[in-house]
Amino acid sequence: MQDLVIYGAGGFGRETALMIEEINQQHRSFNLIGFCDDAIPKGERVDDYEVLGNSDYINTFGGMLAVAIAVADCSVRRNLRAQIKNRNVSFPSLIHPSVLRGAVKKNVISEGVILTAANVLTTNVRFDPFVIVNLACTIGHDVRVGAFGTIMPGCSISGHTVIDEGTLVGTGARLLPGLTVGKSCRIGAGAVVTRSVPDFTTVVGIPAEPLK
Repeated sequence: MQDLVIYGAGGFGRETALMIEEINQQHRSFNLIGFCDDAIPKGERVDDYEVLGNSDYINTFGGMLAVAIAVADCSVRRNLRAQIKNRNVSFPSLIHPSVLRGAVKKNVISEGVILTAANVLTTNVRFDPFVIVNLACTIGHDVRVGAFGTIMPGCSISGHTVIDEGTLVGTGARLLPGLTVGKSCRIGAGAVVTRSVPDFTTVVGIPAEPLK
């Protein structure tokens, strides 16, 4: 088993801890030794796990260590990754046992990706590093999600859609086929995206329009 620390002891971090426990019920893969967090004092306990410190704990850890960065905010997750300098650290992809993984040999799931319960993948899907796909999303054929992207619960991403790095897709959003969503965009909760979205744009509504 790999020793593993979850970076982020908030709501999604606690859900990730539960996911690790459920993964271990299927196959003993990880020894979850605790959380790291920049805002919660060292020594506090969160859902029965100790807060071990912040990135200093990870950077000075003496052995091999797996780290899951479990923070939904794309830019915060990118910054946390940049703080980790320890060459003994790995970032495993974490996939809940209930995920329908689709064409496993054709789908690409990069380091640091977290796929939570009840997600459905089809074929030729690509998740770049440190993508999070939260609960019960459907990911169509030939979809690509760029590094540090976040797909919130209950989204439907249709085939041939490209979502660039650092973009967050809000809860329950729907993206129609063949669209391109630029980098560092925000798709509002419940939005229906019917046309491509340029970089650094927030869209909301049905159909989704840029937020003014």
